[in-house]
Amino acid sequence: MNKSTISLSLAALFAAIALPAHAQEAGESPWSFGGEVVAASDYVWRGVSQTMEDPALQLELTVEHGSGFYVGAAGSNVDFGDPDDGMDYEVSGYIGWAGELGAGAELDVFVSHVAYPGHNGADYDIDYTEIEANLAFAEYYNVGVAYSPDIFNLGARSWYYYAGADFPLGDTGLTLGLQVGHFDLDAAAGDSYSDWLVSLARDFGPINARLQYSDTSSYSELVAESVGDASLADGRLALVLSWAF
Repeated sequence: MNKSTISLSLAALFAAIALPAHAQEAGESPWSFGGEVVAASDYVWRGVSQTMEDPALQLELTVEHGSGFYVGAAGSNVDFGDPDDGMDYEVSGYIGWAGELGAGAELDVFVSHVAYPGHNGADYDIDYTEIEANLAFAEYYNVGVAYSPDIFNLGARSWYYYAGADFPLGDTGLTLGLQVGHFDLDAAAGDSYSDWLVSLARDFGPINARLQYSDTSSYSELVAESVGDASLADGRLALVLSWAF
């Protein structure tokens, strides 16, 4: 997503919320600001470590409007194991809308652009844009799909399909999380793979702690060339601490 595309997207957002904003009562702001700080023992994305199995510190900031529209940005340290790639950080910006559809269902649709500042030339340019939709329903469940017209700057599209659930475990304060996904990279990398994750989470005051185990299947050499070494996609345990504000 280039600068002009981002500017047009922001202009569309502001145009969409201008009229609802005027409808707010005097003294009421339609805007809200929030974010999250995350410390993880390993940054795992779609079953693959993005930090060579080392810890990650992440920050996300979001501005939301009462109409459901929002914009935000996030950042994290990364390490793909190549000392010549020049990539130490991942930054992303996004714009979207989230709201209730009725009957206990909520929809979240957004466009994000992920970039790696400082990469050393075109051979290491893996910036990409995705359009994602997530539907949460029946209190515990969610399904989603993400589409990229040019994943990792490989010149071809990708699809990522996923489904998950979060179940409270009685009065223990624990939540059991389950998720399965499939990354269709046939057009871009010549093959695809699947991933799954199971987690246990609990709040400790303002801090949410999540212990998770993830793994992948059908992770071939073709996939590894575009997504990461196979050793970074095997079964792995990670502890994730997050503070939302």
